[in-house]
Amino acid sequence: MKKYWTLALAALCGFSLSMLVPESPATPWESIGGCGAGGSGGGASDGIKWIGQGVNGGLVETEIFAKASVGENYSGFTFTPRFSFKPTWSTSVGVTLPFMTHSGEVQYRTNQAPVDRTTGGFGDISFDVSQIVGGGGAANISLALTIPTGQYDIKRGTDASQEFLPSSFQKGSGVYSLALGWNYTRDTENGMWLYSLTYTHPFNVSFSGENEFNDSYFKDYDTDGDDRFEYHFKWYGENDLGGYTPPSVSASLAYAYRGQENFVHSFGITFSAPLGVAWIPSEKVGTYDPRPDPDHKAWSFAFVYGLEFSRADYPIFLAFSLPLHDKSNGADADDEYDESAMRKWDLPDFGAFLEEWTLAVGIKASFL
Repeated sequence: MKKYWTLALAALCGFSLSMLVPESPATPWESIGGCGAGGSGGGASDGIKWIGQGVNGGLVETEIFAKASVGENYSGFTFTPRFSFKPTWSTSVGVTLPFMTHSGEVQYRTNQAPVDRTTGGFGDISFDVSQIVGGGGAANISLALTIPTGQYDIKRGTDASQEFLPSSFQKGSGVYSLALGWNYTRDTENGMWLYSLTYTHPFNVSFSGENEFNDSYFKDYDTDGDDRFEYHFKWYGENDLGGYTPPSVSASLAYAYRGQENFVHSFGITFSAPLGVAWIPSEKVGTYDPRPDPDHKAWSFAFVYGLEFSRADYPIFLAFSLPLHDKSNGADADDEYDESAMRKWDLPDFGAFLEEWTLAVGIKASFL
């Protein structure tokens, strides 16, 4: 970032904040800071944010996160460099370029045998802008746009019988997404409290005025005049395969302890909930048959511990996250399109609590 930003931050207790960008499978980003502190991070589901002293001295700031996620029958790795700069002392502009791999079991139906699948590559790019509001520099509003640059129609199988992989194995979501965030920092004697609220709204745009797959997967369908296949804009998050991502809200609370020289310890909790039930496309290539996602979670928490090694030039951040979510409710056995059971908020799924975790390592630098 620009050198004069450092001086401005010092005048405003060193506050910096950037935007929470929606995790496609991909990646939301959020930056938070307080007096003499700054930071950012990513991961809507894991709740991990970089909280620490930050880095100063350049026109462009780079933050790189590497995350490994593990569950009972899956594993994943993401590598997400983010580049940002400040056109003014109170405004930050950034871009996030996610790379990822996914491995795990895939079982479309309970009467089918599970198979192991692996995917990887470039995901959905996110752009964000944030603006400090108020005279004290403690509050920030931000807006982020995620665009569907990652492939979302990855398929496997023989030439005669191919199947789309589940959304968690795709590199992108197939939809655009806007995230509006509010963040606030309150300093204490040896630390700071960090508060965040975010609303995310997926939508879809067709510059050609029709479904991307009309002439390939859905060439046997009569799509004329059907709003799902012939459109320029959808205000809701349905992609061209029929998968649906509902709007969502999230809130986080974190405390950073800065009483130990050259280290910042942080403890946080993030709550998120979709405002609707997610739908998945048909796994059969050439078939348009979306249905409610059997793995839909009505709510989720993430408990996070982070530690920044506060070096002046290249700070390093380590974080560990444990998710806790409600138990999945499958659709009615007689009607797999009935989503009413999935709307219910159930008790926590403690059986999966210690079976899922995310470990993150990050580094920051500034240059130019």
